[in-house]
Amino acid sequence: MKSLAGALLIARPVLKESFFQQTVILLLQHSEEGAFGVVLNRPAPVKDLPFPLFIGGPCKFQGLIMIHGHADWTDPEERQEPCPGVFLGNAECISRISDVEEGQEYQFRVFTGYSGWGPDQLEREMTEGSWAVVRSTGDVIFGAPIEELWTRLIPPAIPEPSMN
Repeated sequence: MKSLAGALLIARPVLKESFFQQTVILLLQHSEEGAFGVVLNRPAPVKDLPFPLFIGGPCKFQGLIMIHGHADWTDPEERQEPCPGVFLGNAECISRISDVEEGQEYQFRVFTGYSGWGPDQLEREMTEGSWAVVRSTGDVIFGAPIEELWTRLIPPAIPEPSMN
């Protein structure tokens, strides 16, 4: 299967009563060894941080993962761009968002945890109809309010044919 890194996984309504219900995941890596991504629309209930935090998934991770939409924050030699207009951040990028001045608008998300799949696990879930795959860009990720991201991206259901 071709790598889906940089695409969005949209949870289909069949994923009821699970962590992934109504989630949108940016796949950061995908290969025959498995897949790794972050949930874009699951805010974490935290206080006392100078930036919003998101729950990237049920898998624990030491530290934070950051994505942002600012090419000038990264060294072109070391830049990691999972999809057009979205870059992986580092500690220096996180320090930039800690000092946001009023009136400045930055495009970023910081995550605790991640979503991961072992070899062929994601492919099985896709075959079972758990996920829709959508191409992604920074405009898609950062352009919609978080609470509307899933409803904007979920593909419409195909109506059942009439038996009349």
